[in-house]
Amino acid sequence: MNNYRLLNFYWIIPAYLLFLIFQQGMVYKGAIDTYENGQTYLAEVTDFDIKQIAAQANGYVDIRFEVDGEIIERKLSLSIQMAQELMESSNIPIRYQPGTFQEIVLYPTFEIQKSTSLVNMGVAFIGFVVTVIAGVFVNRYIRRKVMDENDEKFDIERVDQ
Repeated sequence: MNNYRLLNFYWIIPAYLLFLIFQQGMVYKGAIDTYENGQTYLAEVTDFDIKQIAAQANGYVDIRFEVDGEIIERKLSLSIQMAQELMESSNIPIRYQPGTFQEIVLYPTFEIQKSTSLVNMGVAFIGFVVTVIAGVFVNRYIRRKVMDENDEKFDIERVDQ
């Protein structure tokens, strides 16, 4: 087997970026659907933490709310922008729609969540386009190398009498 053919695994990168575009689109659509059609509840914040790792900060919030006599507890991850909106809150208004892609939407951070999903989709799309264009060049390189190795080598010998 030719080692250059392993470069075809390069196409896993654009496939993953296409998956990310689809996933962020579902988050965006699910958040809007839950916001428009979900039930409104007041969730109690049971834990809140912001983590600083190198130059990146994010956090999480644990919420608890009651739906038809059933206590629902969830741990939601937050970007730093979302966490700043919720820092001083002990209760957060939410929209809840069970069974959807995005079951819980926090009222105070809904616009940030929507814009973050759109930005993530945009960045993934740009990365997808760039990697597909680069993939065309990778495929050309592979074809050229495979063809070079498959060409027969002719040795011309001079036979003198």
